Formats: sequence, C-alpha cells, structure tokens
Amino acid sequence: MLELLAPAGSMESLRAAVQNGANAVYLGCGTFNARQGAKNFTPQLLADAVKYCHVRGVDVHLTLNTLVSDREVSDVCTLIKQAALAGVDAFIVQDLAVAKLVKEICPSMEIHGSTQMTIHDLSGALEAKRLGFKRAVLSRELSLEEIKYISERTDIELEAFV
Repeated sequence: MLELLAPAGSMESLRAAVQNGANAVYLGCGTFNARQGAKNFTPQLLADAVKYCHVRGVDVHLTLNTLVSDREVSDVCTLIKQAALAGVDAFIVQDLAVAKLVKEICPSMEIHGSTQMTIHDLSGALEAKRLGFKRAVLSRELSLEEIKYISERTDIELEAFV
C-alpha cells in the first residue's frame, strides 16, 4: 500500500495537505518533537485538527520524536494522554522510553519508529517490529535498492521520505 503522508505545521498547511490528497498528516504538539521550526499545535488545536482530518478520512500522526529526559516524563505522559483523547492515529517516536510510555498509557495505539532512530538496514527494521512498532521510518540516506531489499524481507510497514 502506498500512503501520501504530509507534514502539517499549522491548520492552514494541514488543510492544504488534506485538500490536495494526503492520506495522512504528521504534526507536532508542544515541545517533544523535532518540528521546532514549524508552528506546532496546542492540545486544543490538535483536537480540532484530528476532527477535521477524520471527517475527511485522513489519519493524524503525532511526532514525539525527541529524546526525553527523566524530568520531562510527566509532561510527555500528559501529552500522550491528551493526544490519545484527541484521537490521533499514531505516534512517531525516537526515544524507546517514550515508546514504552505510549504502550503503557494507550496500549492499542500505533507506534512508528522515527527517522531519528536511524533504521537503515534489515536488522533495524526487524528489531523495530519485535519492539512493537507498526512502522519504521527509514533513514533518509537509503537508496531505492536498499529500501526494496528491506521491504522484501520484513512485514513491518516502511516509510521513506521523498
């Protein structure tokens, strides 16, 4: 299956992505994401974004793709709960501790391994699958041949930047 996943740094860019055929969008909320240069969503705007997308059959993936320190765990847990209540479809994570928190707080939520995890070979994709990730966002440096090799040897969903 091929999915068009577009970044959304604001409601305007989210609407543009949806209106131009995106199957899913990814966005940040608060500070636990690598999208600090983009306008990030507040928890209330996140809920509005999810409603807008879901009415149109579009999924919302929330980026939680930074490393989280021990003193930030409470805050990231709060964000995970808020996002789950808002109805996000998946979390894109880098930190394995965050992946574990997502599984504890909302066990049925999809977790995608961020490109920041540097999954660049078959063994990395297989390990992500073993750890409960539904999707691995492959390293940006991979060639089409390398992506094909990995995809032919694992059933984890793969995502690649183009």
